[in-house]
Amino acid sequence: MFRVVRFFLAAGVVVSRAVPASAETFTADPEAWRPVYYTDLRFPTGEGLSYASIWQDKLDENNTQAQSDAASPNTSYVVGNHNAKEWHFSINFQTKLVALTVLNSAAGCTDEIASPSLGTKIRVCPMRVATFEGDHYSVIDGAGCYLEKTADRGVEDSTATAAYVSYDISLRAFKTRFTVAHVEIPQCAQTIPLHPAK
Repeated sequence: MFRVVRFFLAAGVVVSRAVPASAETFTADPEAWRPVYYTDLRFPTGEGLSYASIWQDKLDENNTQAQSDAASPNTSYVVGNHNAKEWHFSINFQTKLVALTVLNSAAGCTDEIASPSLGTKIRVCPMRVATFEGDHYSVIDGAGCYLEKTADRGVEDSTATAAYVSYDISLRAFKTRFTVAHVEIPQCAQTIPLHPAK
């Protein structure tokens, strides 16, 4: 369903080499479904700085759009980023770390999928698979779902609305699944290979 494009960061492009902190621990049982982790990128700190660096070009675009959409010029995004969040899931292979991340921002998300709950928007947003291996850093670009819970959502248990990822060893691919109000969202289910065919 979603388009995937592979590219490598060219020499001379300034990129933070910060590797997510989860690189320190080998991932046991990668095929188990696990919930994703969310980071607010408005003022990223700690591990959030690593994910902000993966998305720096898109964060800059989002900040520029927010500036141009403002009723009057301001400098509110000289420090920090305008209304940007991401979710991520990473696997440590000991010799390399691979992180799957989806960025939710006004400038980046292009579509919305019908949601079974008024309390959750299902947005289609930019997705990246970032691989850190020694001094080498590569990225696969694509699109993925982001569950955005609204302020007026009702009370529900923690498993009702969630995003999950696992790593399929035989396919060498991430798999995603999403539920909203305990309803599976098939449009968001993906198999994302670490090395897609060219």
